[in-house]
Amino acid sequence: MLLRDKNNKSIKHINLMALLFCLFCLLLSLLGLLLSTSTSLLKQKMKRLKCVIKQNNTKVLLLIYVFLSDIVHYRFAQSQQETEEVIEKKVVEDVRALMAHLAPHHYIFIQNKNNELLYASSEYLTETPLNESVVREDFEPLALVLGSGVKMQGIEDVLANNEKAYEDKIIDFVLKIYMLTLFLYLVSTIEYRYVSELMGREIRFIIASFKKASLTYEFIDTSKIKFKEFQEIVHQANTMIEQIKSQNGALVGLNSSLEEIVAQKTQELKDSVLLTQELLEKQDRFVKNAIHEINTPLSIILMNIDLYNLKYEKNRYLLKIEAAVKVLDNIYEDLAYIVKKDTLVYEKKLIDFSSFVAQRVEYFEDVAEGNKLTIETQIEPEVFIVFNETELQRICDNNISNAIKYSYENHSLHVKLYEASSGIIFAVENDGEIIKSPERLFDRYYREDVARGGFGLGLNIVKEICDANDVDIRIVSENDKTLFEYCFKKEKDEDFTA
Repeated sequence: MLLRDKNNKSIKHINLMALLFCLFCLLLSLLGLLLSTSTSLLKQKMKRLKCVIKQNNTKVLLLIYVFLSDIVHYRFAQSQQETEEVIEKKVVEDVRALMAHLAPHHYIFIQNKNNELLYASSEYLTETPLNESVVREDFEPLALVLGSGVKMQGIEDVLANNEKAYEDKIIDFVLKIYMLTLFLYLVSTIEYRYVSELMGREIRFIIASFKKASLTYEFIDTSKIKFKEFQEIVHQANTMIEQIKSQNGALVGLNSSLEEIVAQKTQELKDSVLLTQELLEKQDRFVKNAIHEINTPLSIILMNIDLYNLKYEKNRYLLKIEAAVKVLDNIYEDLAYIVKKDTLVYEKKLIDFSSFVAQRVEYFEDVAEGNKLTIETQIEPEVFIVFNETELQRICDNNISNAIKYSYENHSLHVKLYEASSGIIFAVENDGEIIKSPERLFDRYYREDVARGGFGLGLNIVKEICDANDVDIRIVSENDKTLFEYCFKKEKDEDFTA
């Protein structure tokens, strides 16, 4: 075979052998198809031959009958003076003498009026005179029945024997072809398994050599590789191993220096992290202390303003101071919520939402008056909700405060609270410039108008509270009007009774 020379193996040779085997199988398939077609054509030809033989025998049959009829007519014309018995004998004698040399498969017969057989050729004795290959006719003057026939069975037997002999030859030829195919298949299977084993052995050797080379940089032994393609792979792998080995020394030195650098940078990073944590802790303490310290003066200022307003008439300058202080107080409350929200648990309770909104509106009336605004309310009485009071205050205060901040002067704010089928609706509407970027409105530190102050924390806090408590938010800003609408889910009866 192609692989007998163990030092000169190639996958190309194997592929060529497989291709030749496929072509041979294709040729055998075509030959089988050709034999099948030839058999079909032979059967059609034999069928047509049978028809032709039958037609020819029918013509001969008619000629024999005509000859027989002419003999009987001639004898009758010559012997009219004699009796019928004598004429019948002479007719039989004439027929026997003149038609003694018929073909073996042709026969004739003569019967009288009593259906008695007067004459028949020897071939007729074993055949029935009344079959499909018989021509007969009555001869009225002598009351005779004249007939001739042909035996088709012998011809059909000959044709069938010839057809069977041809089919036997074809079957013998096909069997030889299939035996040869089976032999080639077995040889190819053995060759395939032999080649597969060789290839598998060399692939396993190459893989094992690669693993060993990755640890020791040892070259792969090319003398153990028989396939040319694998030899090329091994050659390239050895070249690569040599290059890696030559660069390994430099990499080892570089690695040692990198380890020192990494260790140094790691220590510096740890020191930086510790410093950052310390700064964050100090910043957190500072913010908490600052918020706590801011609360005291704000409370004192608001208390003194309230005492002054009780004793004296309202002063417009003091009114502006009170409005500014309440804005600062709202900012303080936002900062306090941000600082405490991760450490405190805000418990919910039943709140009179109507009274709560009215109190927050009253708180911001001085701020609105200081900004030349009025607050109009539509608060449905006895609306209750289960919510945390601090979080509810952040929602109300930030919306009322923003409405005052971004409203046109000499206009009214509208604060509404009512129950709808979808839930409890709290809405704040003002007249002012439309919102430019509604999608960014709840981002932390985002402000539509930087000149109006603030830190951009209020609405971000509101959004976090609403998301945590399943409150839906709807914003409509068009035609110099902006509406913030909050839909609180109605609680079940047992929640209120709790």
